[in-house]
Amino acid sequence: MKNKIRIICGLLVFTLLVSTTSWFTSNASAVTSDSTSLDTVILTTKIGNGKGEINYSDSMQGGGEGPEAFTVTDDDTIYIVDNVNKRVNLYQDGKFIYDIDTPYIVYVRSIVVSQEMIFLMDYDAGKIYVIDMKGNLVQDIALPDDMESYLMQKLYVSEDGNVWLYYENNYSGNISKGINYSYLVSDMASGKKTCLEGFTKNKGNTYTVVMEGTNSASINSNSNIKLTTNELLGNLQILDVDNNDCLYVDLFEQIDTSIVFGEYTVRKYLGDKCLGIASIDLENYYFMPNNVLEISEDGGLYQIKCFDDRIQVIRKDFVTFENFKSNISEIKKEALEADFISSSSNAVAETINVPNTVNETMDNAIDCCLLKWTYTANNAKNPDSNNVTTPDYLAIASKPSDQVGIPYCWGGFDGLDTHSSSSWTSFLDAMSKNIFAGNIKTSSGEWQGGTAGFDCSGFVSSTAGFTSKLSTTKLASSTYTKSISESNRSIYDMYVKAGSHVLYYVGTSTNGISSREATTSGDDKTKLYTRSMTALSGYSLRRFNGW
Repeated sequence: MKNKIRIICGLLVFTLLVSTTSWFTSNASAVTSDSTSLDTVILTTKIGNGKGEINYSDSMQGGGEGPEAFTVTDDDTIYIVDNVNKRVNLYQDGKFIYDIDTPYIVYVRSIVVSQEMIFLMDYDAGKIYVIDMKGNLVQDIALPDDMESYLMQKLYVSEDGNVWLYYENNYSGNISKGINYSYLVSDMASGKKTCLEGFTKNKGNTYTVVMEGTNSASINSNSNIKLTTNELLGNLQILDVDNNDCLYVDLFEQIDTSIVFGEYTVRKYLGDKCLGIASIDLENYYFMPNNVLEISEDGGLYQIKCFDDRIQVIRKDFVTFENFKSNISEIKKEALEADFISSSSNAVAETINVPNTVNETMDNAIDCCLLKWTYTANNAKNPDSNNVTTPDYLAIASKPSDQVGIPYCWGGFDGLDTHSSSSWTSFLDAMSKNIFAGNIKTSSGEWQGGTAGFDCSGFVSSTAGFTSKLSTTKLASSTYTKSISESNRSIYDMYVKAGSHVLYYVGTSTNGISSREATTSGDDKTKLYTRSMTALSGYSLRRFNGW
């Protein structure tokens, strides 16, 4: 209930502040070529489990897993967190140096290095780990009880070497509405809270993002930076501030269509002057992290690209504001054409309305994410080790142990009152009958008998009131859903990529959305989560017929 109230209140406040959607783009003029031709690949590594390699999850069904956190230090050492192999890999001069085993991590979304210590922000565990360069775990810092892990944004280092947690404003307590806050990590370790408004980096300068509409905003600091666009603002995020007090901001200019299309750039400012713009290429990703960019202390801009057969780190270059060529017109044309083709190809003679109302669907989704149950040794007896894999978080859980949320199960349809097999009536009934909890082996082709839980489309189908499971392809079709433009988005509309993943939109986040979903990202289960708009690039926004 606490999560439900917070999301609804956040939406009401956000609607009063900036309307239903929040998207950002630039007003850069177009004259010459973009900056991508100036990029330099500084690291290429293979996919796998070997030394120096980085791995992905079994498949990208349900969202999937991969490297979500990397950083580059002043001595050009690259640190990449391998969430699948549970380690941190270090590279220099394009070569692997060594790795640090971190078997305790769940899903790390941010890493920084300061004073010979490595700090890891474990998004799903709600923890910050501090380890030394030899791999020893120095501190295990849990988020305070009154803070939520899904609101953790990133770690950053101030000029004095202190590490701060940049945290999403949840519109509660005594903090100012619409402003994110920074918390000093060292104080969190001792149970204290040193909290500063906005992003505070060097010389006491504080940077706060103020939304002024769906296509305009300002960044308040020692200078006032104005940002406007003719499109929508999908992302507007402070990336970092370098040693020369240059501010770096990423912008995702989103087209107002049902398919997530846009132009992604990084702006470099000194005071209120834009010194340069870099284009960020989002094509050819096999796995799309929520954050693909990092700024080094000396002002280097780096992008991680996750192909199907390799991972690269690329040093990006900037062109001057005057020489930047925006591709937004071409992207808009492509987006409108794709939207038209999608709508035309999905046209059907008969449509089927969703059984439940929006409120009924919302209540069911929240109840599934907060469902309490007991995991026992009987629920861990694998019925087929060749085709069934235990969800990661259950693989390390005690037996018995109290659990919250329904585990991800490929092909599963086991919810509050739906089931994958006639041998049980619900997920709780399946657990009481000693059925295996979950299955994250999404390459197994179909639902495996003797397993119980939800996959992404099973979660959406069940909570919406359908009596049989709909695939992501069906959920993306006009038979069951209709296209919705970003400016008309409402809670419990869905983002769907046919054949891959589907999730409910439940609110806005600093650089994207809050979601409820059954996912293989992080803890493999139903949960409240966040996704950046760049991570949703290529997804379609749809609404159930009948709403």
